[in-house]
Amino acid sequence: MTAIPGIGGALAQSLVEALGPDCATGALVARVVQRNPGSGLDAARLHGAPAGATQRVLRDFAGRGWIAAEGEGWICGPGLMPAGVPAFLDGAAAMYAGMPHDGRATTVVTFPTSSVGIVRALPRTGFSYAGLMSSEEAFDRIADAATTRLTVLTPFLNDKGLDNVLELFRRTSATDKNLVVRRYGGALATARARLGELEPLGVEVRNYTVSLPKGFETFHAKVVIADHVLAYVGSANMTRFERRSMELGIMVDGKAAKVVASVVRAVEMVSEIVTRDGPATRWPKRM
Repeated sequence: MTAIPGIGGALAQSLVEALGPDCATGALVARVVQRNPGSGLDAARLHGAPAGATQRVLRDFAGRGWIAAEGEGWICGPGLMPAGVPAFLDGAAAMYAGMPHDGRATTVVTFPTSSVGIVRALPRTGFSYAGLMSSEEAFDRIADAATTRLTVLTPFLNDKGLDNVLELFRRTSATDKNLVVRRYGGALATARARLGELEPLGVEVRNYTVSLPKGFETFHAKVVIADHVLAYVGSANMTRFERRSMELGIMVDGKAAKVVASVVRAVEMVSEIVTRDGPATRWPKRM
């Protein structure tokens, strides 16, 4: 990538990869940061910027040292932002507007705990195996990306798996946290028994098991999704024990993540809120 005045090629590439469709919001925030060194970033100065995109940009800029957390907000500095960043992000935003972003996909794998089998065979398949991401890293990235809503769908859940789910909900800055389980396979019982840990985190537990005249409707999908921007879809259940099976999935953003989000919202709409006592209750899901 060609260097831009005040911004090197490596930084330019890093910004595009990190912000993607949020480049327009990044340009707005960058101008505010440059015009107000040492000052706080309040809502008035960022008026009109999408809330989710703004939070993702602020976290990225904080990682680069251009802003720092202060109380409930942010302050410009201590590091100086290169002069060419706002103009570069304007150009990147124009590129995304003219070339619709269909998204990227990353292969996510959960390996068996044994050191034989697929773990030994994969390096012999070629260098592409190095691009695999672990399910733990993928889930952490999704939790970090969520600014409004983090949802976990898992048809199977045990206590050790719920420990991991709780860590994701503690990690995220999302205000709307949702755990969707089903009545069969022990997931609902596990979640209900530990509502005392989930409720203080603001997690709403829902049961997707719809009674039918003959049988029931439920789900087998495994999904972790941040807002409508980043999603894991695969075979990994939220269970932890001695792993003997390899699990495989895909982490997607862009258009694919938006479609997954639509499915997840529909699931939440037909699910029931789980309470500590008595049966789960049906309640309209806020959209």
